[in-house]
Amino acid sequence: MFGRDAPHSIIDTHCHIIPGVDDGSRSMQETLKMLTIASDEGISDMIATPHYKRDHRNISTAGISEKLEQISELEKEIGLNVKLHAGEEIYYFSDLSEALRNGQVATMPDGGHVLIEFSPMENYIVIRNAMDGILSSGYTPILAHIERYECIVRDDDAAFDLKNMGVEVQVNASSITGAAGAAAKRFTAGLLRNRLIDFIGTDSHGARERTPEIRKCAKLIYKKCDREYADSILFGRAYEELLAYKALTR
Repeated sequence: MFGRDAPHSIIDTHCHIIPGVDDGSRSMQETLKMLTIASDEGISDMIATPHYKRDHRNISTAGISEKLEQISELEKEIGLNVKLHAGEEIYYFSDLSEALRNGQVATMPDGGHVLIEFSPMENYIVIRNAMDGILSSGYTPILAHIERYECIVRDDDAAFDLKNMGVEVQVNASSITGAAGAAAKRFTAGLLRNRLIDFIGTDSHGARERTPEIRKCAKLIYKKCDREYADSILFGRAYEELLAYKALTR
C-alpha cells in the first residue's frame, strides 16, 4: 500500500537519465525507456543528477536544462508525463563552495540543496569536514547513497552525527530492497528505524540494469514505517522544498 496520492506520486531525487553525459543513459531511446519504467513504477517527478567530477568533461548547468527540455518534448510525444528537474551529483572537491557560488556546478532545483558524493573508502573526518564547509557556505548538503561509505556503515554514531549537523541523507531504493546486497539492506533498515533518511533515489543508470525501480522499495517502507514518515521520504514536504525553484540570495 502506498501513500495518499499513490501510486503516481513518488519523487526520484537521484538518477542518471540524461543521455550521453556520464555513465548513465547511453541514448535518447534508452532515456525514454527509463521514463516509461519510472512512470510504471509510480514515479511522478525525477531530478536528473548527472555526475560532476572536477577535471573531467562535464555537462554545463545550462546544458542540463537544455537536455531536459528536449527529453520533455519527446516524452510528450509518446504520452508520458514524468516531470523532469535539473540537479547534479557532485563528487566532492576542496573548493566546491566557491564553484557553487560561481554557478560552475548545479544545485538541486531549489537552489539551496546540493547532492554530494565521495569515494566509498573516504575517511569519515574528511566527509564530516566537507559537509561542515558546505553548511557554513549557506547550502544544505544531501549525502548521496550514504550506505556506500564504509566509514559510516561501520560507525553506529556517524549517521546520527551528520544528521545533527544538518546534513540530509539520500538512500538508494535498491539498498532498501536488498538488490544492492545484504549489508546495504541491514544498514538502511537501521536508518529507517531511526528515521534518519530524508530522500529515496533510484540512482538509475539504464533501462536494462540499474533501472528506475522504486515500487518494491516503497511497499517495504510502508510496511516498516508509519505512514507519515513513509510519505515524507517518498514525496513529502522536503521534496516540495527541493522542487520549489526558490530565488535565494546569498
